Amino acid sequence: MKRLLITALAALVALSAYATVPHKAQIPDIPGYKTLKGDFHIHTNFSDGHVWPETRADEAAFDGLDFIAITDHVENHHQHMIKDYKADVDRNSSYELAAKAAKKHGVLVIHGAELTRGARSFPGHFNTHFISDGDAVNAAAVAHEGKYGTDEIRQEEEAIKAGLAEAKRQGAFVTWNHPDWEQQAPNETKLWPIHTELLQKGLIDGIEIYNSFIGYDPEAFHWAMEKDLAITTGTDAHVPMFQWVDYEKGEYRPMTLVFATERSAKGIREALEARRTVAVADGCVYGKEEWIKPLLEACIEISDIKFSEKKFSCTLTNHSTIPVHLSKAPGSEMVVYARQVHINEEEVAGFSVNGIDSRKPWNVYEFDINFCVDNWLTDAGTPLKVTYHISVPEKYRKN
Repeated sequence: MKRLLITALAALVALSAYATVPHKAQIPDIPGYKTLKGDFHIHTNFSDGHVWPETRADEAAFDGLDFIAITDHVENHHQHMIKDYKADVDRNSSYELAAKAAKKHGVLVIHGAELTRGARSFPGHFNTHFISDGDAVNAAAVAHEGKYGTDEIRQEEEAIKAGLAEAKRQGAFVTWNHPDWEQQAPNETKLWPIHTELLQKGLIDGIEIYNSFIGYDPEAFHWAMEKDLAITTGTDAHVPMFQWVDYEKGEYRPMTLVFATERSAKGIREALEARRTVAVADGCVYGKEEWIKPLLEACIEISDIKFSEKKFSCTLTNHSTIPVHLSKAPGSEMVVYARQVHINEEEVAGFSVNGIDSRKPWNVYEFDINFCVDNWLTDAGTPLKVTYHISVPEKYRKN
């Protein structure tokens, strides 16, 4: 019996070495809002994905997400459950299955669909979120097939406009997906006339600035800032998430942070309309300064502040799984401190400042510590800038 117990224990230890540990992203709330973490672009095997909808809910819980959007393609040729397996389903079934499964995890599921019209080189992929009927979105687009003879571009532009108009009739929030996808933008990422028209008609509300297939899109980020579009990200995952995210190396899936007044679909929608969204991907943050600055302040705690006759020191604690990379910015030439400071996820780091000559007492009593946060951007190529004002206590000042 003893030998049997030892063998069983050894087997348990061996198995535990390969056990899956939840890899949940930790990102704090900001003043006045709840920080909701989500993925606005996911596919299942109800279109061209390879994952059952219930599994998408399990993956979201594993990653610590608050919400996901199921955005299966609505086009006829993408309806593999119907076309290949003769299943008794429609374009809303994957959402319904995911939403039901997600309840046990407390994960919110948004009813979405991706409208993907035109030839591969035609720039027309859009996510329609908060819809009620994906079949109707597709039907509105399909109604324009064959109307314009050989003019494929005209046909697809009209189909896109009709499909998005139907989605809007249902109350959709529409985002333009991956503008820099090489099949849409083989040489450059640009706004086509159709996109200008859609913007003018109010048929585009947001833009995907990060997609796991392509990565970060600086042009899309700039357009979001310039045209006041909601920022979104998406894995655009078609395969199981463990094939998409290298968990063993500590990676996190890309996320959209939504600063909501309540943890609900209604709260998410209101935040999107108010443009309170931020993208987090590959260890970088993208968003308006008014949102990423309070987020940084919530992530980084400054404590253990100490002064001496020659030095100021403190402790920096990162309460998030987002790294912070700081570089010294102009305006702090009268003091000396590390020109590069990296605070990794959930890390504690020391930081100190002294005068120009560290061997002598302070030569300046009021000064600013200026940083550029290199991996937190407020526009394409524009890092967030932060300033901390320091006043040396009277007892450490020369008389």
